[in-house]
Amino acid sequence: MNFQTTRFGEIEVADSSVITFTRGIPGFDEYQKYVLIPADTKEETPFFFLQSLEAEDISFFLVDPFSFFKEYDVKISDQTVERLELEDPSDALVLTTVTVPGEMQHATTNLKAPLVINNRKQLGMQTVLDNKTYEIKQPLFQAEARKV
Repeated sequence: MNFQTTRFGEIEVADSSVITFTRGIPGFDEYQKYVLIPADTKEETPFFFLQSLEAEDISFFLVDPFSFFKEYDVKISDQTVERLELEDPSDALVLTTVTVPGEMQHATTNLKAPLVINNRKQLGMQTVLDNKTYEIKQPLFQAEARKV
């Protein structure tokens, strides 16, 4: 199917790539259908866009947090595992939202509430981790934060 977006123009989306957030994403509860788009299709990148298929102007900028925070440890609750129908941990894709206040070098990411996607069943949800050390606005490019 083809879908018109504000950011990407018209995109073609295979039914098999539609990710369903059955309860939406907090603040965007009414939108449940999304597609994940790599930020750079020519190069391997840890950045993605999660584009709504129900509202052409809604997309979220995401990052693979493990590319920046090697020690990031996501403990998914049993309730989340059940809601996402996760049978194998390798089916879980964990991404975090990115906020860019002006310059990219000042970007932050929300390590406290990652998006978890079951790649096999195309189900997703945002979950809040029970870890007091993770920040909602963790700097991405801070030298001591980036453990490469």
